[in-house]
Amino acid sequence: MQVMIVGGGLVGAAAAVAARQAGYPVTLLERGRSPLAGDAEPGWDLRISSVHQNNVEWLKQLGIWARVDETKYLAYEGLSVTSRDGQCVDFHAAEVNQPQLGVMVENNALLRAMWSWLSEQSQVDLRADTQVQSFDLAARKLVLQDGDTLPYDLLLGADGGNSAVARAAAIGMRGWDYDMRCLLAIVETEKALAPATWEVFREQGPYALLPLGEQLACLIDYRAEASWRAVTTEQVEQALRETFIPHIGAFKLHKQASFPLRRQRALRYHDERGVALIGDAAHSIHPLAGQGVNLGFIDVQVLLTKLAEQPLSQALRAYERQQMRVNQQMMRAMDAIHWGFRSEHLLPRAAIAVGLGAVAQIKPLKQQIIKAAMGWNMGWKK
Repeated sequence: MQVMIVGGGLVGAAAAVAARQAGYPVTLLERGRSPLAGDAEPGWDLRISSVHQNNVEWLKQLGIWARVDETKYLAYEGLSVTSRDGQCVDFHAAEVNQPQLGVMVENNALLRAMWSWLSEQSQVDLRADTQVQSFDLAARKLVLQDGDTLPYDLLLGADGGNSAVARAAAIGMRGWDYDMRCLLAIVETEKALAPATWEVFREQGPYALLPLGEQLACLIDYRAEASWRAVTTEQVEQALRETFIPHIGAFKLHKQASFPLRRQRALRYHDERGVALIGDAAHSIHPLAGQGVNLGFIDVQVLLTKLAEQPLSQALRAYERQQMRVNQQMMRAMDAIHWGFRSEHLLPRAAIAVGLGAVAQIKPLKQQIIKAAMGWNMGWKK
């Protein structure tokens, strides 16, 4: 079975690795330049993922993790959540007898590791700087802008929220903008940082810290769209200092950027003409808990498991049934957190206070939440 993947980002490249290791010939098409073009940047890029431990173990099994630049990832052992009323709950890997909850990793470093592995394999056709001109889903082939016609048996759309594969298959989308922007900033701190991530909720939106090194972190600040859209670097730095210095002390800002938040989901995950959507092409989620790439990696694992167990058409239907349910549950949970923790109303705030209090006091419940944060609650495995 020839597997064609449109979109060579983290989820598409991971699908290519997993599909090839399952024995399928693979073609991977990427519009942008190859991640292997040029040398890796010495400093951290702003695009960072929190990969939960279950997916880290999967990447190790694929032989990818050993290729990731060791200076571009950091294991974290704890996380904490503070409500807008000041109630805080801490979670630690040691509470479930594990050394870590997951890893903060630079997207580019992980992507280079995947493409490096793929570039060494036979029966893998890697094509960067490549655009699809047209899709013929009935004939199961596509035509590139350079005129090449490529046949396939299975076409995977891993090409993001504005998926050309989804449009070709007439798969509709539903979603909305949150009218908020997420600002990311790489900073160097004077004080040493613990290997733990934390998030604080407030009326205008939460703010968080992702540890990248002993004195290096990614600061995240969610605010209304207008707050971050047209600000100078000096204004950003001043706002970050007011927010974060009470928590981490003085720091030096290295780089920053912001992006708008949007929620979107595909109305179907597959088409009977041998098409499946994975990752952001199927579901774009609020980045609140860093679950976006994790959900995409689970999509890949579930899809490959179903393909190993059933004929193609049945496998695609089974994949859609399972992952649409799982991903929509996660999307609803993120929305509930987003709106509930910011609410002005006493009832949801009281419910949050009771819930956090219960989590702090009931050990089995807390352990289940920690296991969920590590990805152990994904029903296909464990």
